[in-house]
Amino acid sequence: MNFDFGEILTRAGKITWQHKTLWLFSALPALAGILVLPFAFLPILLTDFESSRPSFFIDQPLYAVLFLIFGVFISLASVFLYVVSASSVTLGVLRAENGAERLTAPTLFEDGRKYWWRVLGVLLLTGLAVSIFFTVIFGCITLIGMVTMGLGFICLQPLFFLIYPLMLVLYSVVEEAVAAAVADELGITDAIQRGWRLVSANLWRIVLISVIVYFGLSLLAGIVVVPFMVPLFFMPFFMQDASRFDVRTIMLITGGLTLLFIPVMALVQGIGMTFLKATYTLVYLRLTRNAAPPILEANA
Repeated sequence: MNFDFGEILTRAGKITWQHKTLWLFSALPALAGILVLPFAFLPILLTDFESSRPSFFIDQPLYAVLFLIFGVFISLASVFLYVVSASSVTLGVLRAENGAERLTAPTLFEDGRKYWWRVLGVLLLTGLAVSIFFTVIFGCITLIGMVTMGLGFICLQPLFFLIYPLMLVLYSVVEEAVAAAVADELGITDAIQRGWRLVSANLWRIVLISVIVYFGLSLLAGIVVVPFMVPLFFMPFFMQDASRFDVRTIMLITGGLTLLFIPVMALVQGIGMTFLKATYTLVYLRLTRNAAPPILEANA
C-alpha cells in the first residue's frame, strides 16, 4: 500500500491538466441544465406581467403536466449523462496512469460503454440503500418529535450536523465502487463491497483527502460564481423605483446571466469533476496496488 496525500493530489492535478478530453465527459451532467432553459424562458416570454389576469401557464393544466414530464425526462437524462461521464473519466484516468500520452473522446466513449450498466447499478443500489437509511432515520426522528410534543426535535438537532460528513463518506464509497467496477471489472455488488471495505478500513485517510478536494473545488466554484452574482446584488435598487421597474426586463437580464453562467460552470465542473474522479481513482489504485502496474491498455 502506497498512500501519499501530496503524491495523489499532484498526480491527479497532472492528469486533469494534461488530458483535457476528460473535461468534456465531466461536464456532460451540467449540460442537462441547458435543456431546462426553453421551459424556463417560455413563461417569461409569453406572460403579460402588466395584466392582472392569471398567466396562461396557470390557467392551462396541460403545461403543468408537460413540465412534470419534462422534469422526469431531465432527471433520467442527468442520470444517463452521469453514467457516461463516470465510466469514461474513470477509464481515462486509469489509462493515463498506465502511461497513455493521448486520450481521445470517441475511444473513451466506445470503450466505456461496457461499464455503463455496472456504474448505473452501483448508483441505483447505493442510492436505494441511502434512501431507505435516511427514510428510517427521519421517520424515527419524526415519531420521537410527535411523542415528546416537539421536545425530541430540539434534543436531536445536533445529529443533523452529522449528515454532511456521513454523506461525504457515502459518496466516497460510491466513487471507490465505481473505480473498482472499471479498474478490476467487478460486478455491481462486488464493486460496492470493495468500495465499502476500502473506505471503512481507511476512513480517516479518505475523509481527509475528500475534505481537501471538496474545499479546493468549492473555493474555485465560489471565485467563478461571484462575478455573476454581482449584478443581482443591484437588482433591489432598480426595483425601488416602480416607474422604472419592469418585471420582464429583470427576468430577461437574469436569464441572460444564466445563459452565460451555464457554459462557464460547465467548464468549471469539467475541470473540478475530472480532478475529483482522478483523486478517488488514484486513491483506489494506491490502496489496492503495491506498485503501479498497468491497469488497462490504452487503445488510443
